[in-house]
Amino acid sequence: MKLLTGYQRRKFKFISQLDSSDCGPACLAMVCAYYKRKYSVKDIKQVCSVTRMGVSVQDMLKGSRIIGFEANGVKLTPEELAEAPLPLILFWRQSHFVVLYDVAASKNGSIKYFLADPSYGKIQLDKETISKAWMGANNKGIAILLQPSSDNNVEYQPSKRIKVYKEEFIRFIRSFILNNKRQYIFSLLMMIIGLVANWAIPIIFQQTIDKGIVSKSLSIVWALLLAQLALFLGNFVSQIFSDLILTKLNFELSVLLKEKFLHKLMKLPIKYFDTRMNTDTLQRLGDQNKIQTFVTWRGIEIFLSLMNIMAFSIILFNINKYIFCVFFGLSIISVTWVHFFLKIRKVLEYSILLRQTENTNSLYEFIMNMPEIKINNAQHTMISKLSDIQKKLNDLQLRSFFLNIYQNIGVSFFSKLKELIAIAFCAFLIIKGQLTIGALLSISYILGQLAYPVSNLVNYLREAQDADIAQKRINDVYLEKNENEDLTEPIYTTDIKSISVNNVTFKYPGSFSPFVLKDISFSIPRNKITAIVGASGSGKTTLLKLLLSYYAPHTGSILVNDNDLSAIDSEDWRQKCGIVLQDGHIFAGTIAENIAIADADIDRERVMHAAKIACIHEFISDLPMRYNTKVGSVGIQLSGGQKQRLLIARAVYKDPAFLLFDEATSSLDANNEKQIMENLNSFFEGKTVLIIAHRLSTVKNADQIIVLNKGVIVEQGSHDRLVNAKGDYFNLVKNQLELGV
Repeated sequence: MKLLTGYQRRKFKFISQLDSSDCGPACLAMVCAYYKRKYSVKDIKQVCSVTRMGVSVQDMLKGSRIIGFEANGVKLTPEELAEAPLPLILFWRQSHFVVLYDVAASKNGSIKYFLADPSYGKIQLDKETISKAWMGANNKGIAILLQPSSDNNVEYQPSKRIKVYKEEFIRFIRSFILNNKRQYIFSLLMMIIGLVANWAIPIIFQQTIDKGIVSKSLSIVWALLLAQLALFLGNFVSQIFSDLILTKLNFELSVLLKEKFLHKLMKLPIKYFDTRMNTDTLQRLGDQNKIQTFVTWRGIEIFLSLMNIMAFSIILFNINKYIFCVFFGLSIISVTWVHFFLKIRKVLEYSILLRQTENTNSLYEFIMNMPEIKINNAQHTMISKLSDIQKKLNDLQLRSFFLNIYQNIGVSFFSKLKELIAIAFCAFLIIKGQLTIGALLSISYILGQLAYPVSNLVNYLREAQDADIAQKRINDVYLEKNENEDLTEPIYTTDIKSISVNNVTFKYPGSFSPFVLKDISFSIPRNKITAIVGASGSGKTTLLKLLLSYYAPHTGSILVNDNDLSAIDSEDWRQKCGIVLQDGHIFAGTIAENIAIADADIDRERVMHAAKIACIHEFISDLPMRYNTKVGSVGIQLSGGQKQRLLIARAVYKDPAFLLFDEATSSLDANNEKQIMENLNSFFEGKTVLIIAHRLSTVKNADQIIVLNKGVIVEQGSHDRLVNAKGDYFNLVKNQLELGV
């Protein structure tokens, strides 16, 4: 084991996790940085199968080997850690990863363990604490030993996308500034007018005292006072105009950044959202406010603060160079003091953001699932969990509070020290007859004016750090590949002639995920109805997701018109599909808007026709506002059956060539289902249809029935043939057959 010096421990590069599930990749990124390998957390997430639950030890080992490490998962005791090659990764509290980068003996002989926790920062623990957190009730804990491969065999090279994105973002901001250059120039001119007026005030102030009051000339005093009033009004008016322009630009940039972000989200594959909490994405929308504020306001303000410092420093130097030197020296110390805390604060801000995301997600689940909580009398348990999360967040915010206090104490101390030394020195010079009273008051005014921009620069350092953290979190979205990005020449289908599934195998991300579909093959006949049945968990809905191009098969292929589905433009393909999912969503808005969800200009006749086929027109007609009735989170509550009928109407309104129904009538009563299926059978004419259902009445008229069992096709044929075969299909529906359904 190679022991580190105190300096080397401080220089060990710490990398924070950006999302709640990023602890494993962040740890591996720290190890890469130690060995001078430039892999970002984003790069490592590409090779480790990260899910919402995080990443498993097995996936960490697999990802480590892909990027060129000899990786081994072992079980060790705390004593054996001291002899292991460092840095290594520990599986922490059975749900987290941390980096152990050094082990050293303290002066009293006890062992200290130096850890880098991607959700918290660098910490130092004793043997007892590390035993409880790492080993738990076991005799040994799990560790991942990492050494660079001797043959330099690297399967995955660091991505250059981050550099490309940074250049693209800079171009976007530059374009925004150039498109609004007149407003920026005008705002800058207004600010400069205000600055010039402000710079002139101490000079006029000194003249008022020395030439007006001392010489007892009222005419000079009045003239100089009027000049000061004019300068004050000029400064005030120019500030108002400048603030108004920058506020408008800030709002405009806010809309553009949000649109850009939402367009990017819509281009991402569905699997991106399946591996992240919804609140992680929402948090990034909030991060954009920090960026837009910094770009719109702080750039100009930093420039003006620097100009203020330069101008007042020149004036102060001309009055007295010794006082200027005191001011300049203590200002450098003050900025250095703030800079000392920035690295600690950066780690803390990452941790706070993660806890805020977890807190928001927990509160959202609590509020959205209130009926379920009350039914199960689980309110005390849920509130206790929420309180624990809030306490952890409060602890971090308290650390941040004290850090700001320490930082501000130093800034305030050096600021007051500057004033005291300057005033004392001025008093000494006045007594010696080397400085006038007017110069003293001017110096006092200048020091006050210099204190504000210097204090602002200190705040700008913090805001720049916040904007940098926000940008890194947003990068995580923009660096994701778009759904069709790898298609150089995407195929666009004009007519669906054939659909076939060939030897498809599929599993969800994560080594712990089992195979959901196993080497399945079948064809979906054109303009026919194909039904897929099977017990819960047999892979029916997963198959539908593959057909919608949500995911790509692990092996095998799905062909549309003899073209691989992965080569077809996803947006164009889904435009030709009408889908009713079992967990489909009703949006906040009117009934008509929900049926014609993709149309800005709603065709009312088509909406009504679709509602009639879905047997919901009569219900809508009885409502006071009919099709303009609000539903979803802002309107009336719909039953499960009403929601399903509305979703069916949405698919019918779209009038696609390929219809996919996933348990579309599971919440309907028998009479409603019978009427809807009769209506749909007429609507299905000339269309290719895939139905997933458990009910016999929904599938018995299908031209082809495919039976899935644990991801394997076990039977295929018509209803009559499968019933006569008395196999899996018969066992699934025999109870319904006995009831005469």
